[in-house]
Amino acid sequence: MNPTRIDLAVGQSQAAGLVKRYRDRLVAQDRLPPDRALRLACRTYAEGYVHVVAAPGQVWQRTAPDGTGRDLLLVLAFDLSREGRTVLCEYVDGEYDELLLEDLRDHYALHSWPAGIDGEPAWEVPGGADG
Repeated sequence: MNPTRIDLAVGQSQAAGLVKRYRDRLVAQDRLPPDRALRLACRTYAEGYVHVVAAPGQVWQRTAPDGTGRDLLLVLAFDLSREGRTVLCEYVDGEYDELLLEDLRDHYALHSWPAGIDGEPAWEVPGGADG
């Protein structure tokens, strides 16, 4: 697993908002006490638990770049219809693919969330790279 500190990708204020919203969901849906839910939410984001952290609009970077145009990917959507949960993504080279979330976790790290937490996905290649 290659966790990325969420605050480095989205900033401290937005990271705090993500943790708070996840804590609130844990309290409402799982009936956890607020203090326990907060500890779990903090740990989940600190450890980069991909099933919670991954979201449309994010850019993930391959942890072992190979220079093929597939070192960065944009998360477009999720598909729950196959074995496990998959992520539909677009690479810098314009190709599309579907990855298991476990593959995203094992081979990529969150790079950025350029569209913002509540914005529409927008593909902007970080650093102006073109592949």
